Formats: sequence, C-alpha cells, structure tokens
Amino acid sequence: MASREELQERLDRIGSIFSEIVDFAQESSLLRCPYRDRNDMCTALFSCRNQFSADNQSDVLACTHNGTFDYRPAWESNPRSWERMQEETIRIRKESLKNRRKIN
Repeated sequence: MASREELQERLDRIGSIFSEIVDFAQESSLLRCPYRDRNDMCTALFSCRNQFSADNQSDVLACTHNGTFDYRPAWESNPRSWERMQEETIRIRKESLKNRRKIN
C-alpha cells in the first residue's frame, strides 16, 4: 500500500498532466473555430462570415477560418464582462503557476 506522500505525489503528477491539457485546449481555442471539423467543414447551425459553399452545394459549407482572430468576443453580448473574464483567467493562471512552483 502506498504512503500518503506517494499518493500526494501521484495526485500532483495527475494535476500537472491535466493542467497541461487545459492550457493546450485554451490556447488552441483561440486559434481554431470549434465548429470546424477535421475535414475543414463547418458544422455550425448558424450563419458565419467564414462559411463558404463547398463544391457549389448549398448544404455543405467549408470553414475558411484562418486562425488569426479570436472569434469568441463576437458572440459575447457584454464585451466588458468578456474583458473581466479574461483578466480573471490570467490572474488564476498566474496564481496556479506560482502554487505549482511552491510544490515542486
């Protein structure tokens, strides 16, 4: 049976792995439209400026999003709350990094 210290080390390692996954997901969410599938087709059920009719078929839309803009604020109904959320996310990320450094 593992000691408490060994269990804590394992939990810390798992936490570190999940933290890296979350960081990657958050970074990629700024670059890739969530409605773009692996074949670069648009799966959104609403109109988007990045949709393009593929192969002259009106029901098949390609995603032409090039990854150079953050699409999320366009859907935010209250831009000020978006800015506050971004600031809070940065604060939490810095605090988490500081706490991880203390553990290691």
